[in-house]
Amino acid sequence: MTVSFKGAKKYKKHNGFSKNITIKTPLPSPVHFFNMAQDRNIILNPCVNIGDNIMKGQKLADLDIYEALPVFSSVSGIVTSIHENIITIENDMLDDNPVTADTAPPDTLTTRELLWLIREGGIRDTRTGAPLHILLSAQKVPDCVIVCCFDSDPYSSADQTAALGNSEKILKALNIVLRLLGTNKAFIAVEQGCANIYSDFKYNLRYNKNIFLQSLKACYPQSRSDILIKTVTGKNTDHINAVVLSSETLCMLSDVLTAGQPITDKLVTVSGDDILVPSVYNTPIGMPISALIANSGYNEPQVLIKNGVLSGIKINNPDEPVMHNTNSISAFNDKKNIPNYAKELI
Repeated sequence: MTVSFKGAKKYKKHNGFSKNITIKTPLPSPVHFFNMAQDRNIILNPCVNIGDNIMKGQKLADLDIYEALPVFSSVSGIVTSIHENIITIENDMLDDNPVTADTAPPDTLTTRELLWLIREGGIRDTRTGAPLHILLSAQKVPDCVIVCCFDSDPYSSADQTAALGNSEKILKALNIVLRLLGTNKAFIAVEQGCANIYSDFKYNLRYNKNIFLQSLKACYPQSRSDILIKTVTGKNTDHINAVVLSSETLCMLSDVLTAGQPITDKLVTVSGDDILVPSVYNTPIGMPISALIANSGYNEPQVLIKNGVLSGIKINNPDEPVMHNTNSISAFNDKKNIPNYAKELI
C-alpha cells in the first residue's frame, strides 16, 4: 500500500526526471579545494605540505580525536596552497594509482573496528553532513532504521539515482548498520513511480522478515526526517527513536568496507531553467561548483541554489567546492524562472 502524510502536497520532478538516468562523469577541474574546518569547532591539521605530490584518495588532513573526520583528495596533483583552513590542489588530470587499503570481511570485525574503518573512510551522511561513525555510535539503541531512497524536491534526484541497481549493496550495508546500532528493524522508503527500485528491493527482501519495504506517494516535504519517520512508522519523533540514512550513504559505506577506498566523490543533480534534462554527476569532492555547472552549459547564471529550490540555500560564491552533503545544484539564468512553491507543486 502506498502512503503519505497529512497535509502532503503533490509535486513533479523537474522536466520528468528519468527513472533510468545514467550517472555522468564531469569534465575535470584544474583546481580543487578541501576544507579542514568541521562541525563543533573542529579544525583538522594538514597531513601534507605545499609542493607535495598527491595521489587520489590520499589523506590531506586529520585530527587525533574520534569526533573528527579525515579529508581525502579526490584528484591527484600538487598542493599549491594551505590557507585559512583550505587546502588547494592543482589537478594533474591523471588520477593514477588511487590509494587503497586492505580490507577484511565485515563479519570478522568487531564493532569498534568497523566504526574506525568507517571513520577512516571519511563517510558523512549525505542528508545532514554528520560523520557516519558518530551517527552509528549512539549509546541509545534506536527502535528502527529508515533508508530514504528519494528526495522530495523537484530539482534533486541524487538519492533516487543512488538506489538504482544498488539494492543488494544497500541491503548489505544496512545489515552492518543494524548490527552496529543493536537493532534489527528497518524500513526501505521508496517513492511511488520508481517501480524498478521497488521491485529490486522486493525481490532481495523476499526472505527477510525484519526489513520492510514501503512505497510512498510523491509528496513534499516527504523526505524530511521528522515527516518521513511519522509517515513510515505512524509515530512522532517524540515517541520513537529512529535513525534515517540515505541510499547514497549506505552505498558509500559498502564501498569503504569492501573496496578499501575512502570517499572522494558525491552524486550531484545539476538542473535549471535552460537544461531540458537534468543530469546526475559523480562529482569529485572539492570541485568548484562553477566547474560542475559548466558541464551542463551554464557559465554565469544569475542564481545558484544548493540542495533543492524548495528548501535549499542560495550560493553566493560559485567557486565554493562540492561538499559531502551537496546533493543538487539548480542554476537559473533568469530570476523570473525560479519556480516558487505555488508554481512547482501540482
